[in-house]
Order: sequence, then C-alpha cells, then structure tokens
Amino acid sequence: MIMHTRTFVSLFATTGVLLLASCGLIDWDKLIEQDPTKTRMEGVWQVTEAYNEAGDDILDKISFPVTAFQLSSNNSIASTAGPMMMYVVYGGSKYTEIGSKIDQVFDYTQLKFTDGEWFIDGGVVSRFTLEMKLEGLPGQSSLTTLLGLLGIGGDYLDVTVYHKFRDVKVSLEDGVDSVMTWEFDDSTTAVYNTKDKYGDNVLWNGFNTNLFAHCTFVLTKRVKTINDLVNDAKN
Repeated sequence: MIMHTRTFVSLFATTGVLLLASCGLIDWDKLIEQDPTKTRMEGVWQVTEAYNEAGDDILDKISFPVTAFQLSSNNSIASTAGPMMMYVVYGGSKYTEIGSKIDQVFDYTQLKFTDGEWFIDGGVVSRFTLEMKLEGLPGQSSLTTLLGLLGIGGDYLDVTVYHKFRDVKVSLEDGVDSVMTWEFDDSTTAVYNTKDKYGDNVLWNGFNTNLFAHCTFVLTKRVKTINDLVNDAKN
C-alpha cells in the first residue's frame, strides 16, 4: 500500500509539472538543472572591463600588464590581480598616490603571481568570498611599498595580509560561461587577517576595512594559461 501511495504521489507531481509547463506557467528550460556556479567559475579569466563606484573606467589603473585569475576546483587562486586588489583595498584616492610606482612593484613579467582562495556555496548562487594574499617583504613586496607610501609602518609592514571579501556578487548569464561579472557592493564586507606561528588568523588593523572601493569587474574566460596571457601582453 505504501509503495502504491508513493507511486501515485510521484505520478501526480510529474503530471502537475507537465500541465503547468504546457500552459506556459513554467519555463521548461528553468526546470533543467543548471551547473553549480562554482563549476562555471572555474578556469582562467581575464579582467576585460573595470569600473569604480561612479562608473568610471579604471581598467588602465589595474592592469600591469594584464589582470587575470585562475580559479581552481580546490578553491585556490593564482593571479596577476595585485594592482586590482590594491585598488579595491585602499580605494581610488589612496591608489592614485602609488599608481606611478605600481608597475615597478608588480613585476609580473617575471611571472610572480598573487595567491589567494575563493569560497562559494553549492548550487546556483549569486555571492562568493574572495581572499587574496599580499605579502610584505622589505625591499621587494608590493604591500610593504604601498603601506610605506601611505604612512603605515612599524609592526604592520613585515607581514603577509589575507584580504578577505565576503559576499562579492557574481553574475553569469544563463547558458553563457564565457563572461562573468564581479561586484564589490554594499552587501560586500571585508576582513583583513595575518596568521600567527600556528597558522591561525589574527585580525590585522593596518587599514580600515570600511574604506574599500566599490567596484565592478567584467571577466572573460580564456583558454590560455596566465603565463601565456602575461607573455602576450608584454610582447
């Protein structure tokens, strides 16, 4: 009796869905399960458009020589996004103070990349977390140079800072996996950490997390590696 009841319920549900779809009350395409957002985000992406909160084009301010991300299935990131993340973290007004030096600091022609991680729920979602690691090693690091120019010194200099942005908005068009948009908007929050000798997070107070720039970035998927993109850009 239980088996018959379950079969009847299943048949009834299926018949109902088919009737609604045939009447145009359900978009049949929407019934087909989409790939998880995480799966669609994996791969190599190049930032091809970049805008600040006012809608001004800032692509030329963040690409030295090209801004690219490799998002791996194990949540790791390799990127040339140091200048981009510096712009987001320190804001456009602060960034202009060190813009003329940024190409000297980020020597991606030597293929020195910026590492990070990304985190996202399963299924189809619209927000994810981006964490980028910027090192502070005297004499060679972007972070040390920038903090020094901003007047931040002392214990805040010789560190590696993990800049985490929660709830970055991600958009991918239905059926299109070649263009993706990231938005650092009012729902995005930031937290900056270092790590202690045990690898545990320690809050870093070197810069106000409320001052990050609200930006929009359009990324285009590439079949090339990050190395190839950098080599193409510098040639």
